[in-house]
Amino acid sequence: MREPCELCHHETLTQVYEPERSTRGLKIYLCNHCGLVQSLPRVDRAPRRAAAVSGGADWGNVRYGKAFRTDAAMKALSRHARFNGDIALLDVGSNRGSFVKAFLEAAPSAHILALEPDERVADSCKDLERTDLIVSRIEDAALETGRFDIVHSCHTIEHLAHPQDVLADHWRVLKPGGLLVLDAPNIAILDESDMIEEWFIDKHLYHFSARTLIRMVRAAGFDIVEAPDAKDRANILIVARKSDKAIRAKDDDPLEVSEAMRLIAAYGATRARNLAALTAAAADIARMAPRKVAMWGAGRLFDSLVTHGGFEPAMLSALIDKHLKQYVGERHGRALVEPAALAETQPGVVIVMSRGFAQEIADEAKALAPQAEIIFYSDLMARARQAA
Repeated sequence: MREPCELCHHETLTQVYEPERSTRGLKIYLCNHCGLVQSLPRVDRAPRRAAAVSGGADWGNVRYGKAFRTDAAMKALSRHARFNGDIALLDVGSNRGSFVKAFLEAAPSAHILALEPDERVADSCKDLERTDLIVSRIEDAALETGRFDIVHSCHTIEHLAHPQDVLADHWRVLKPGGLLVLDAPNIAILDESDMIEEWFIDKHLYHFSARTLIRMVRAAGFDIVEAPDAKDRANILIVARKSDKAIRAKDDDPLEVSEAMRLIAAYGATRARNLAALTAAAADIARMAPRKVAMWGAGRLFDSLVTHGGFEPAMLSALIDKHLKQYVGERHGRALVEPAALAETQPGVVIVMSRGFAQEIADEAKALAPQAEIIFYSDLMARARQAA
């Protein structure tokens, strides 16, 4: 592909994967010089679509996931910044305002500039105290040099056509020694054994490992003061400080290239195996129907179960998703309900269709329906693979 890599700028991109149900016609490329995985063409300004709660690449526009990362960002900041004094903070992609509200509460004299391009959710920050709102993309915002003590960017950098340029601008608008708190999806999740959803979604143009994102941050002139948690295979959270040196990402990285190739190949094989097992998973759930089955989680895993496994949601006694319900009323013809429905329906089985919050959901479900058997998605898939 005669297109330069965003990180090392070499024209060494090779197509390695084609996502399912891409509405933007994207394909996945690997830089054979530095190992950065990226989607081409770099379509970052597509017409706005309705919410798509899909297991395919067309997932998007629900806009509620960033709130799950607020606590992690606040804890990281507490280790490197003081919350007293007149702190100026830029929140890039403020979404529904979860981080802004948390920081305002923790820092009583702080002033925040919330930057959010989607007017449908930007108003969440409109009337907050000590907060200014700009409805704009970060690439289009003309911000003053040296204005901020902290720049916070959560699950935004992967959407940008040219993240290296935006990181350089974050460096510009920070004061000397200012902090960058950067959070992004982690390609390491492709190693999970129960992947069934399309991870390479249309709205993400870059697919970082901890190493490729750190190299990009250093190339923009930052020192890493807190590296990502190696145990977190879903997210890459970095805290970096503005410095006076930049470490250009020119050197080749054959180990990173090899690891990216291995991850993508493993993901393709794992996902194909798991998709083939979904019919058995749907049949397994159908056999439980006489016991009354409730399902908690109506997102991408649920969509894959219906789309690829032929599961019939009508057989459920309840379909629960307390986060998604705020933005989407039904999924595949079945209305979404609050967790309280478990106490009313008293199912014999509750299937937890979640990875990252599985135990939290199971604990809440057990409190509401103590007689119910809790079945985790991972266990459901393990049984299905054996039966397939």
